[in-house]
Parts: sequence; structure tokens; C-alpha cells
Amino acid sequence: MSKLREIAYRVDPVIWVREVLGVEPAAWQAEFLRAPQGSSILALTARQVGKTTTAAWAMAHTALHVPNSLSVVACPAQRQSAEPVRRVKESLIKAGVKLKNDNVYGVELENGARVLALPGSDDSVRGLTVDGWIIADEAARLTSDLIAAVRPMRARQPKARLAMLSTAWSRTDPFWTAWSSEDPSWIRLQATADIDAAPFADGFLEQERQALGEDDFKREYLGIPAGSHTSPFTWEMYEQATHVHVPKVAAGRGFMPTEEPPVPIANPFRNLRTAGVVR
Repeated sequence: MSKLREIAYRVDPVIWVREVLGVEPAAWQAEFLRAPQGSSILALTARQVGKTTTAAWAMAHTALHVPNSLSVVACPAQRQSAEPVRRVKESLIKAGVKLKNDNVYGVELENGARVLALPGSDDSVRGLTVDGWIIADEAARLTSDLIAAVRPMRARQPKARLAMLSTAWSRTDPFWTAWSSEDPSWIRLQATADIDAAPFADGFLEQERQALGEDDFKREYLGIPAGSHTSPFTWEMYEQATHVHVPKVAAGRGFMPTEEPPVPIANPFRNLRTAGVVR
């Protein structure tokens, strides 16, 4: 391999995936792989469009080209986290990389770089410092506590990337809360069937629509939270609606009723005459 080609692979993971792994990334996958260092990324996807594989490519590329780096992946259950690690290992082996250590929940390269699968519980993931990728796969199913536990892993590593990838679930889960926010720090990528139906065979999506029903189809393939289990109301909205507002400035004359002179009202009983029984 020429020195220039080696530099190209190091600088551009899309070239590395295309030429070394022999796969042509989709447009959204290329944008994901090329996200700048320190990025925060949200990827809203349909089922089976390659989100886990995309995350694995990114972690494998970093592990190969950044010695002693650490990347982690969190899923709702650790056995699910093992699948991205397996795909990382497959990518590295295909690239001809020798592994120093290899098990179900992690790989280590001879250059000291590691990729680890995290447990699905926030109380057992603390203490790690990540300078590669923090991947939250199926992030809509992760708890807010777990998301809060993994975010600080890059607090002292400004080049580390945070990526939350997920299909849609509810309107109150951590992923959708971030996706629907106006926070400009997120890079938002969408790979749903209404944008790109290329990964699916002709007629497949219509069959799924008929089998799943409209709500479930929209959630699984179009990235639209729907169904009776979802709610458009968040706890923040509830708190705002029930919060008793206390004015910061004491009420003055501008807040009081208009002062008008009293108007005398005649007593209608003063001139009544009794019927003679009671005097």
C-alpha cells in the first residue's frame, strides 16, 4: 500500500469502507462516517437499513487508525451490544487487522485500541473515558439514566463523537426528545423508507404496511412515533401547566381594579310596610 493511500484511508473512513471492506456506503452512512471530531449525531432510521453496521464501521476505523483509543456501544441489553462488537471484529478481520484480545463483549487491537460493549444498566458503566465513539444503538429504548451515564465519558476528550441511532418509538423517549428539540449542536441524519426505499425489495414495504397496520408501519419504517402507547405530552409540559406562577414584581396599581367613587344603592326594604301582624 502506498503512503498516500494509507493517508487517504486514515483521513476518510468512506474511502476505507469502499476500498478495503468492499462496500459502497449510502449517502447518510457517508455523512455519519465523515462527521467531524467532537460531533453529536442523531440518526433516525427505518429497520434494516444498516445503522448497526454503520456504527461498527466507524468504531472499527477509529480503532485501526487511533492507537490506544476507546470506543463503546450501549444497547438496551448487553447481549444486543455484543452484535455491534461482532461486526467491528468482522470489519477488522476483513481489513487484515490482527486482534490482541477478542471476546463477546470487546475487542482489543495490537495498537492498544479497544471497542467495548456496555451493560444496559447505568450503575455499571461509569468510570470510562472515551476518546473514540460513544454509540447508543436503539437509543429510543435506552433509559434516560443510561444516556446520562455515557455522555460524560467524553467530558475530557473533546474529539470523541457521540452518536444516538434508533428507529422511532415514543414521543417521550430520550432519542425523540433530542430529535425534536431545537438544539443546534446535533447533526441530524434520517434514513427512513420514505426518503430512500432502495434497501427494500419491490412490494416489501406494502406487505409490511398491510401486516403491521398503519401505526406500527410508520414507527418501524417511516420514523414516526405512533400508536396508543405514545403520548404527545411530556413531564415538562405537565409541570409547566401545573406550575403556580409567582410574579417577580409585587403587584402595584397597574394590577389593581380601577378605582371609582362609591355609588350609593337605595335600600329596597326601607319603605316596605308590614302587613299589620308584626310591628
